[in-house]
Amino acid sequence: MSAAFPTAESMVNRTRYPIDTPESEAGTALLEGCRQEFESAGLCVLPEFILPDALAALAEEANGVLDDAYFCDSTHNAYLTDADPDLPAEDITQRQEATFVGSVAYDHLPPDGLLKQLYLWDPLMNFIGSVLGKKPFFRFADPLGACSINVFVDGGQHGWHFDESEFTITLMLQQPSEGGFFEYVPGIRGLDNEKELVGGVLEGKREGVMQLPFTPGTLLIFGGRQTIHRVTRVSGATPRLVPVLCYAEKPDLVNSEQVRKLFWGRAA
Repeated sequence: MSAAFPTAESMVNRTRYPIDTPESEAGTALLEGCRQEFESAGLCVLPEFILPDALAALAEEANGVLDDAYFCDSTHNAYLTDADPDLPAEDITQRQEATFVGSVAYDHLPPDGLLKQLYLWDPLMNFIGSVLGKKPFFRFADPLGACSINVFVDGGQHGWHFDESEFTITLMLQQPSEGGFFEYVPGIRGLDNEKELVGGVLEGKREGVMQLPFTPGTLLIFGGRQTIHRVTRVSGATPRLVPVLCYAEKPDLVNSEQVRKLFWGRAA
């Protein structure tokens, strides 16, 4: 806990985002606007969610634990599934995308640190649950993956993919020297021409591809299971830092051991 930021609410721009007073007129209007944005666009972007001084302190805290990042350098298909040997080579599920990303696990975050404090703040959890229309809503119980920090150093990237989880909550903390753009094609999962659209994206076609500007201090609520997305290659000395805050519709939910080993190199 920081003397400058004794509580989570002291970090959040509550004038613009009154998430701790959901019953107020401003709180109700915010929630309604966010719900509509998520419904229509598959994501909800909240720029300047974190106040500038708090953003600097959060970035400093995150940079202090970078030595604890575990790096995953692998390839995967867009669906994050194992390749099927019975399918032809040209099938889109056989196409491999490269990913090189580090992650600082939850148990490596400072116990009384600012990021943990923000993650454990009930008004934030309740607000996100309300935007997503999820009730009840819980923090993820995974000892490594509850809240982690994605680290993209020079050469880091995350290939095109759909998420396994229905939604992802990220906080844009530190912009890299160069690259690291978040690109996505909204809502193509389940369409009749899904395979054709995914194939085009994987071949480098730009039709329908949208790019989200990386603005530090932005909170993003993202429906990654329906929307194919990637992070473009990062270059330069300043890493791209993005905390991932995980929640669930059931209590006590955790990642599989395989997922933990992939992203953090250990099961516990």
